[in-house]
Amino acid sequence: MRVSMCAAAFVVCACASGGGNKSSNDTPLIQEQSEMTRVETPTGVLQIDWHRERTYDETKLLVNVDKAWAAMPTVFGELGIEPNVVDSRQHVFGNAGTTHRGKLGTQRMSHYFDCGTTAGIANADQYDILVRVITQIIPADAGLSALRTQVEATGHANATSGQVVRCATTGALEERIAHMLSEQALRAAQ
Repeated sequence: MRVSMCAAAFVVCACASGGGNKSSNDTPLIQEQSEMTRVETPTGVLQIDWHRERTYDETKLLVNVDKAWAAMPTVFGELGIEPNVVDSRQHVFGNAGTTHRGKLGTQRMSHYFDCGTTAGIANADQYDILVRVITQIIPADAGLSALRTQVEATGHANATSGQVVRCATTGALEERIAHMLSEQALRAAQ
């Protein structure tokens, strides 16, 4: 164990010091940021850690923060996601967790989530899926804005007392939200 720890330390030091003629003032290629958004909801405080083991999509928008924010309720309404997190000061909008079965809006759950399969059938279409969708509009360059969306889901077969499984996002919901928000905000800006 001691040898492998020393070897790992050597590799880390070698990687950190390698790279040719860089000065000591160069910033590292990878920087870890801690970015939290805290929202008070009627049921308590929701802390959104944008960088912890979760992933999120960020999309540049061609409208300012206010125009993007104004379009948010329409987008969530069309997707069939009832908002229970709305913070107009930080421009956070979403749902901290609601159970869906079979479909989310007009789309099958398997379009948005992968919870594995049973006998060739997508579990996402059969399970009760607890879905969390949080978005935030943030300022971007040139007076424009950016949308970041974080989606998480867990599934459970309702007929059994089986274990809850984590469902991977396919990226389709994040993409759909960004696309719809861009279209809606641009339409309103004209």
